[in-house]
Amino acid sequence: MVGTTWIGHSAETLNQELIRVAQELGPVTMELRPFSPAGLADYLMRSQPARGESLLDLVVVPNDWLGQLFERDLICELPVSRVDALEQHLVRQALLAVSDHDKVLAYPVSAEVLALVYDPDRFPSPPRTMDELLAAPLPAGVLPFAFNVLNPSHLTPLVSSFQGSLLDRDGNFVWRDDALLTVLGHLDGLWRLPGAWNACRGDDNESLQLQLFSEGKLASFVAGPWLLEALEATGRPFAVMPIPPFADSTHPARALVGYECVAALRESRWTDLALEAGASLLEEQANERLNRSTRRLPVLLSSYQTKRAMTAAGTVGFLRALEGGQAFPPSANWSEGFQRVGDRLQRLRAQARPPSRADLERRLLGGRS
Repeated sequence: MVGTTWIGHSAETLNQELIRVAQELGPVTMELRPFSPAGLADYLMRSQPARGESLLDLVVVPNDWLGQLFERDLICELPVSRVDALEQHLVRQALLAVSDHDKVLAYPVSAEVLALVYDPDRFPSPPRTMDELLAAPLPAGVLPFAFNVLNPSHLTPLVSSFQGSLLDRDGNFVWRDDALLTVLGHLDGLWRLPGAWNACRGDDNESLQLQLFSEGKLASFVAGPWLLEALEATGRPFAVMPIPPFADSTHPARALVGYECVAALRESRWTDLALEAGASLLEEQANERLNRSTRRLPVLLSSYQTKRAMTAAGTVGFLRALEGGQAFPPSANWSEGFQRVGDRLQRLRAQARPPSRADLERRLLGGRS
């Protein structure tokens, strides 16, 4: 039994790969069980039965879940023999993202990173800084930039460009208030444009931003590789590059890189088989099918040694963002700190009008208002 939060086409693709794996392993049946993120977390942390047919054997989870799952003794450390094979075939960042000191906690099967999607007709040359992007001479009614101000992943590249490292010595997530307010202050002019604030804080602003971009009303926005297919379907030219820093930033703008990982549960009756199934998803052809179909980014060194990864429009830009990004560490401290920042940003949801500096300080730094 394999638990996952993947939905739709991604879940179908994963299920097809698991069927292939089961056929290769012999008389094995694999069943994919979908959960919401909150549902899977609750199942693992509170409800996982000690035994019985409904017990999960494998889970597909983000790498920042791994530390907490391992601390609670819910997942298995990978045997040294399997780690040796991973070291030969995985991108180093992917292996580090699933490692807690000398312990490797899961198989990373795909990567995700945010980047800047922009209209090359509006920007004949890639914008070197956010200032250049925001000050571009655009027709009336065209927004220069949009992102999701409620999502810390969207803000992290810009915050890190003023702050530097997001980790303290103990592996805790650190996001300085002064760096956050500096970033939001630089965006004040953007939010004064008609419609810009609502485009940056809606419940489904990814769909709204895609629509505005396809209609020529938005010149650039922050997106992940899962949007490539939808971007291609618009028929509008687009390009992808790493999110640039502001001109007065003191550090590079580094996006967070997340990894989807396959972990074997300790209470499974079929631990060895589960570990073998997870490893099978990292075989070259299987992993290539999985990531090509779900529009995620590869984790195998071999994927970067062929031209195939470079053929789809926009893929190179996401790979550049991946290369220069910073991975979520598999740390419970990181995950909890990141969640607290996200909870603070959610306070801006109730801000119907573009916020002033006082609004930002009151909502983000003060009590809940």
